[in-house]
Amino acid sequence: MKIAYPAKFEADDGGRVLVTFRDFPEAATDGADLTEAWQEAIDLLDSTLMFRMKYREDIPRPSRTQKGEVVVTPDVGVSMKIALYVTMQETKITPAELTRRLAVDNREMQRILNPYHATKTTRMSEAIAAAGRRTSIELLPALPAMVAAEKPARKKRTRAKRVKAA
Repeated sequence: MKIAYPAKFEADDGGRVLVTFRDFPEAATDGADLTEAWQEAIDLLDSTLMFRMKYREDIPRPSRTQKGEVVVTPDVGVSMKIALYVTMQETKITPAELTRRLAVDNREMQRILNPYHATKTTRMSEAIAAAGRRTSIELLPALPAMVAAEKPARKKRTRAKRVKAA
């Protein structure tokens, strides 16, 4: 499962950019411009996924991107946690069974399964493999074309007035 969700970026009447996710109706954010809205969208997606994991809610498979939408990917650490969470649900592996397969103690397993704990990527890969899946990395542009093409607002130059010495 690729953990990347389509989002719609729309300018409102005030010039701010509103971001919504079809797969997460509760999730909406905005930014002063496309660049800020992009960063806010990533942060919102991270928070939404971690919240759902923490409260053991379902995490939907990403919908197909529709016209006018851009794919947003969460932080890699969040992606790894969500990948493990979804894999455990799909394969019906319990935390106790994963603890046994990884030969770790219960405290370490709690940290691995805690969406707010930063777990090393290698440990997350091991846990995902123990649950029956493997990870892969995809390199994407740092910013989508629509954000990268945005021209920064130009500041008006003002000239300092000279004041004559008295």
